[in-house]
Amino acid sequence: MIIQYWNLFDFNDGRNVIKDWADGLPMQKRDRGRLDSKVDMLAKAGDDLPPRLLQPTKSRHIMELALNGQMILRLMLCRGPFSMKNEFTFLFGAVEKNRKYIPKDAPERADGNRTDLILNPSKRCKHEQFSKSSQAII
Repeated sequence: MIIQYWNLFDFNDGRNVIKDWADGLPMQKRDRGRLDSKVDMLAKAGDDLPPRLLQPTKSRHIMELALNGQMILRLMLCRGPFSMKNEFTFLFGAVEKNRKYIPKDAPERADGNRTDLILNPSKRCKHEQFSKSSQAII
């Protein structure tokens, strides 16, 4: 049996916006590990994940990877956009509070980053694990 792993990328407009988002959150090392675990599941299973882990948003091409805990995190991503069969790109990070995104236009911002990426394919980098960040709290 051949296991296909999905390639994961972060949107990068001169800085890794996903790393910057995560580093700006007061996450404990355990929370970063849980987020890495969900991302690892995506890399192994693609969109064949357990229900409600990978969900559509109101923006057509944008999905969210959901992490519920002390903070409700929403990692916005798209399939591809260059190789639709084996890659995902993380585009924007948000927090959810009272069933609303913070910032409230997170899916639209993610879609804007997706459009920018399609026009400028060099605006992404390999995904970095959250637990390897220098901001991880021990």
